Amino acid sequence: MKKVLAIVMSLVLVAGIVLAFTACGEEKKIVVAEAGSAGESVMNEDEYFADYEKTPVDTQSKALMEVSAGTADMAVIDYVMSIGSIGEGTDFANLKLVEDAKFSPEEYGIAFRKGSDAVNYVNKAIKELKADGTLEDIAKDYKLQDQLLGDADYEEVKAKESDWEYIKDKGTLVVGITYFAPMNYEDENGELTGFETEFAKAVAAKLGVKVKFQVIDWNSKETELAGKNIDCIWNGMTITPERQENMQISIPYMKNEQAVVVKAD
Repeated sequence: MKKVLAIVMSLVLVAGIVLAFTACGEEKKIVVAEAGSAGESVMNEDEYFADYEKTPVDTQSKALMEVSAGTADMAVIDYVMSIGSIGEGTDFANLKLVEDAKFSPEEYGIAFRKGSDAVNYVNKAIKELKADGTLEDIAKDYKLQDQLLGDADYEEVKAKESDWEYIKDKGTLVVGITYFAPMNYEDENGELTGFETEFAKAVAAKLGVKVKFQVIDWNSKETELAGKNIDCIWNGMTITPERQENMQISIPYMKNEQAVVVKAD
Protein backbone atom coordinates (compact mmCIF):
# COMPACT_ATOMS: atom_id res chain seq x y z
CA MET A 1 0.00 0.00 0.00
CA LYS A 2 2.80 2.39 0.87
CA LYS A 3 4.46 1.60 -2.46
CA VAL A 4 1.24 2.36 -4.36
CA LEU A 5 0.79 5.59 -2.42
CA ALA A 6 4.36 6.61 -3.21
CA ILE A 7 3.83 5.94 -6.91
CA VAL A 8 0.61 7.96 -6.90
CA MET A 9 2.31 10.87 -5.11
CA SER A 10 5.16 10.76 -7.61
CA LEU A 11 2.72 10.87 -10.52
CA VAL A 12 0.90 13.80 -8.95
CA LEU A 13 4.20 15.63 -8.47
CA VAL A 14 5.29 15.00 -12.07
CA ALA A 15 1.88 16.09 -13.36
CA GLY A 16 2.17 19.29 -11.33
CA ILE A 17 5.59 20.05 -12.76
CA VAL A 18 4.36 19.39 -16.31
CA LEU A 19 1.38 21.66 -15.77
CA ALA A 20 3.61 24.37 -14.33
CA PHE A 21 5.93 24.24 -17.31
CA THR A 22 2.96 24.20 -19.70
CA ALA A 23 1.51 27.24 -17.99
CA CYS A 24 4.84 29.01 -18.22
CA GLY A 25 5.03 28.14 -21.89
CA GLU A 26 1.55 29.52 -22.50
CA GLU A 27 2.40 32.71 -20.69
CA LYS A 28 5.64 33.29 -22.61
CA LYS A 29 5.04 36.18 -25.00
CA ILE A 30 6.89 36.82 -28.25
CA VAL A 31 8.65 40.01 -29.37
CA VAL A 32 9.97 40.39 -32.92
CA ALA A 33 12.39 42.78 -34.64
CA GLU A 34 14.24 42.96 -37.94
CA ALA A 35 17.44 40.91 -37.92
CA GLY A 36 20.55 43.09 -37.83
CA SER A 37 18.63 46.24 -36.93
CA ALA A 38 18.82 48.64 -34.02
CA GLY A 39 15.47 47.18 -32.98
CA GLU A 40 16.99 43.72 -32.64
CA SER A 41 19.75 45.11 -30.42
CA VAL A 42 17.19 46.77 -28.16
CA MET A 43 15.06 43.62 -28.10
CA ASN A 44 18.02 41.47 -27.06
CA GLU A 45 19.63 43.84 -24.59
CA ASP A 46 16.95 45.88 -22.80
CA GLU A 47 15.43 44.54 -19.58
CA TYR A 48 11.99 45.63 -20.81
CA PHE A 49 11.95 42.46 -22.96
CA ALA A 50 13.56 40.11 -20.42
CA ASP A 51 10.49 37.88 -20.09
CA TYR A 52 9.76 37.69 -23.80
CA GLU A 53 10.77 35.08 -26.37
CA LYS A 54 12.87 37.05 -28.85
CA THR A 55 12.51 36.30 -32.56
CA PRO A 56 14.32 38.08 -35.42
CA VAL A 57 12.45 38.41 -38.73
CA ASP A 58 13.46 39.46 -42.25
CA THR A 59 12.12 43.01 -42.29
CA GLN A 60 10.34 45.57 -40.14
CA SER A 61 7.26 45.11 -42.31
CA LYS A 62 7.32 41.41 -41.47
CA ALA A 63 7.54 42.33 -37.78
CA LEU A 64 4.34 44.38 -38.10
CA MET A 65 2.65 41.56 -40.02
CA GLU A 66 3.47 39.11 -37.22
CA VAL A 67 1.87 41.33 -34.57
CA SER A 68 -1.13 42.11 -36.79
CA ALA A 69 -1.70 38.38 -37.40
CA GLY A 70 -1.35 37.57 -33.70
CA THR A 71 1.72 35.35 -34.16
CA ALA A 72 3.76 37.81 -32.09
CA ASP A 73 2.75 39.98 -29.16
CA MET A 74 4.87 43.01 -29.94
CA ALA A 75 7.40 44.37 -32.42
CA VAL A 76 10.33 46.74 -32.01
CA ILE A 77 10.58 49.03 -35.04
CA ASP A 78 11.92 52.44 -36.00
CA TYR A 79 9.64 55.19 -34.73
CA VAL A 80 9.72 56.87 -38.14
CA MET A 81 8.25 53.71 -39.65
CA SER A 82 5.30 53.86 -37.28
CA ILE A 83 4.38 57.31 -38.61
CA GLY A 84 1.74 56.74 -41.25
CA SER A 85 2.20 52.95 -41.19
CA ILE A 86 0.03 51.90 -38.25
CA GLY A 87 -3.35 52.97 -36.95
CA GLU A 88 -6.48 54.26 -38.66
CA GLY A 89 -6.30 54.54 -42.44
CA THR A 90 -3.22 52.31 -42.82
CA ASP A 91 -2.58 48.68 -43.74
CA PHE A 92 -2.07 48.02 -40.02
CA ALA A 93 -5.13 49.73 -38.61
CA ASN A 94 -5.24 47.20 -35.75
CA LEU A 95 -1.82 48.23 -34.36
CA LYS A 96 -0.72 51.00 -32.02
CA LEU A 97 2.38 52.33 -30.27
CA VAL A 98 3.12 51.65 -26.61
CA GLU A 99 3.51 55.31 -25.69
CA ASP A 100 5.84 54.86 -22.70
CA ALA A 101 8.17 52.43 -24.50
CA LYS A 102 10.79 54.37 -26.47
CA PHE A 103 14.41 53.29 -26.68
CA SER A 104 17.80 54.15 -28.13
CA PRO A 105 17.56 57.71 -29.52
CA GLU A 106 19.53 57.74 -32.75
CA GLU A 107 20.26 59.60 -35.96
CA TYR A 108 20.19 58.48 -39.59
CA GLY A 109 23.08 58.98 -41.99
CA ILE A 110 24.12 57.94 -45.50
CA ALA A 111 27.07 55.55 -45.64
CA PHE A 112 29.82 55.61 -48.26
CA ARG A 113 33.02 53.62 -48.58
CA LYS A 114 35.59 54.47 -45.92
CA GLY A 115 37.58 57.49 -47.00
CA SER A 116 35.15 58.36 -49.81
CA ASP A 117 35.18 62.02 -50.81
CA ALA A 118 31.67 61.59 -52.27
CA VAL A 119 30.36 62.32 -48.79
CA ASN A 120 31.63 65.92 -49.13
CA TYR A 121 29.35 66.58 -52.11
CA VAL A 122 26.38 64.86 -50.55
CA ASN A 123 26.80 66.76 -47.25
CA LYS A 124 26.86 70.05 -49.16
CA ALA A 125 23.73 69.08 -51.09
CA ILE A 126 21.90 68.04 -47.91
CA LYS A 127 22.61 71.37 -46.25
CA GLU A 128 21.47 73.29 -49.32
CA LEU A 129 18.25 71.28 -49.58
CA LYS A 130 17.59 71.87 -45.89
CA ALA A 131 18.29 75.61 -46.18
CA ASP A 132 16.03 76.19 -49.20
CA GLY A 133 13.11 74.22 -47.73
CA THR A 134 13.17 71.38 -50.26
CA LEU A 135 13.97 68.75 -47.64
CA GLU A 136 11.15 69.90 -45.40
CA ASP A 137 8.69 69.86 -48.30
CA ILE A 138 9.62 66.25 -49.05
CA ALA A 139 9.39 65.31 -45.37
CA LYS A 140 5.91 66.82 -45.01
CA ASP A 141 4.55 64.41 -47.60
CA TYR A 142 5.46 61.58 -45.22
CA LYS A 143 4.69 63.38 -41.91
CA LEU A 144 8.40 63.36 -41.03
CA GLN A 145 9.10 67.09 -40.81
CA ASP A 146 9.42 67.01 -37.01
CA GLN A 147 12.20 64.41 -37.30
CA LEU A 148 14.40 66.39 -39.70
CA LEU A 149 18.02 67.32 -39.10
CA GLY A 150 20.48 68.09 -41.90
CA ASP A 151 22.34 71.27 -41.00
CA ALA A 152 25.31 70.02 -38.97
CA ASP A 153 28.86 71.17 -39.70
CA TYR A 154 31.26 68.64 -41.17
CA GLU A 155 34.94 68.19 -41.90
CA GLU A 156 35.74 67.45 -45.54
CA VAL A 157 37.31 64.11 -46.40
CA LYS A 158 40.66 64.30 -48.21
CA ALA A 159 40.91 61.31 -50.54
CA LYS A 160 44.02 60.07 -52.37
CA GLU A 161 41.80 58.45 -54.98
CA SER A 162 38.50 60.21 -55.63
CA ASP A 163 35.43 58.06 -55.12
CA TRP A 164 33.34 60.98 -56.33
CA GLU A 165 35.15 61.01 -59.70
CA TYR A 166 34.41 57.28 -60.03
CA ILE A 167 30.70 57.94 -59.41
CA LYS A 168 30.62 61.00 -61.64
CA ASP A 169 32.32 59.15 -64.52
CA LYS A 170 29.64 56.45 -64.30
CA GLY A 171 27.01 59.17 -64.25
CA THR A 172 24.95 57.17 -61.75
CA LEU A 173 24.82 57.02 -57.98
CA VAL A 174 23.84 53.45 -57.01
CA VAL A 175 21.86 53.58 -53.76
CA GLY A 176 21.49 50.45 -51.63
CA ILE A 177 18.06 50.13 -50.03
CA THR A 178 15.59 47.74 -48.45
CA TYR A 179 11.83 48.20 -48.61
CA PHE A 180 11.10 50.22 -45.52
CA ALA A 181 8.06 52.52 -45.42
CA PRO A 182 7.97 55.48 -45.30
CA MET A 183 11.59 55.63 -46.51
CA ASN A 184 11.66 53.38 -49.59
CA TYR A 185 8.64 51.32 -50.61
CA GLU A 186 6.43 50.47 -53.59
CA ASP A 187 3.15 52.34 -54.04
CA GLU A 188 -0.11 50.82 -55.30
CA ASN A 189 1.22 51.02 -58.86
CA GLY A 190 4.44 49.19 -58.02
CA GLU A 191 6.51 52.37 -58.29
CA LEU A 192 9.31 53.03 -55.80
CA THR A 193 8.50 55.97 -53.59
CA GLY A 194 9.16 57.26 -50.08
CA PHE A 195 10.96 60.02 -48.24
CA GLU A 196 14.45 58.74 -48.96
CA THR A 197 13.59 57.87 -52.54
CA GLU A 198 12.65 61.48 -53.17
CA PHE A 199 15.50 62.78 -51.01
CA ALA A 200 18.10 60.76 -52.94
CA LYS A 201 16.66 61.93 -56.26
CA ALA A 202 16.86 65.56 -55.11
CA VAL A 203 20.49 65.17 -54.02
CA ALA A 204 21.45 63.38 -57.25
CA ALA A 205 19.80 66.09 -59.34
CA LYS A 206 21.72 68.77 -57.47
CA LEU A 207 24.97 66.85 -58.06
CA GLY A 208 24.27 66.24 -61.74
CA VAL A 209 24.11 62.44 -61.69
CA LYS A 210 21.35 59.89 -62.12
CA VAL A 211 20.26 57.70 -59.25
CA LYS A 212 19.69 53.95 -59.34
CA PHE A 213 18.05 52.16 -56.40
CA GLN A 214 19.25 48.64 -55.72
CA VAL A 215 17.61 46.35 -53.15
CA ILE A 216 20.20 44.69 -50.92
CA ASP A 217 20.38 42.19 -48.09
CA TRP A 218 20.65 44.45 -45.04
CA ASN A 219 22.94 41.99 -43.28
CA SER A 220 25.39 42.20 -46.22
CA LYS A 221 25.27 45.97 -46.69
CA GLU A 222 28.92 46.61 -45.78
CA THR A 223 30.08 43.92 -48.22
CA GLU A 224 27.90 45.34 -51.00
CA LEU A 225 29.37 48.78 -50.37
CA ALA A 226 33.01 47.75 -50.18
CA GLY A 227 32.64 45.61 -53.32
CA LYS A 228 31.25 48.59 -55.27
CA ASN A 229 27.97 46.83 -56.00
CA ILE A 230 26.45 50.01 -54.53
CA ASP A 231 27.88 53.48 -53.92
CA CYS A 232 26.06 54.26 -50.70
CA ILE A 233 23.60 52.91 -48.15
CA TRP A 234 20.62 55.25 -47.91
CA ASN A 235 17.91 53.47 -45.98
CA GLY A 236 17.28 54.73 -42.47
CA MET A 237 20.71 53.63 -41.34
CA THR A 238 21.54 54.44 -37.73
CA ILE A 239 24.87 56.18 -37.17
CA THR A 240 26.98 54.20 -34.68
CA PRO A 241 30.65 54.46 -33.65
CA GLU A 242 31.33 51.06 -35.23
CA ARG A 243 29.84 52.12 -38.55
CA GLN A 244 31.72 55.41 -38.45
CA GLU A 245 34.90 53.39 -37.98
CA ASN A 246 34.22 51.20 -41.01
CA MET A 247 32.35 53.53 -43.38
CA GLN A 248 32.27 57.22 -44.30
CA ILE A 249 28.96 58.58 -43.05
CA SER A 250 27.19 61.80 -43.96
CA ILE A 251 25.93 64.41 -41.54
CA PRO A 252 22.75 63.26 -39.73
CA TYR A 253 19.57 64.09 -41.64
CA MET A 254 16.89 62.60 -39.39
CA LYS A 255 16.38 61.67 -35.74
CA ASN A 256 14.74 58.43 -34.70
CA GLU A 257 14.26 56.04 -31.81
CA GLN A 258 13.08 52.48 -31.35
CA ALA A 259 9.37 52.07 -30.62
CA VAL A 260 7.19 49.18 -29.49
CA VAL A 261 4.08 48.24 -31.47
CA VAL A 262 1.24 46.03 -30.19
CA LYS A 263 -2.33 45.24 -31.20
CA ALA A 264 -4.81 48.00 -30.44
CA ASP A 265 -7.39 47.31 -27.72
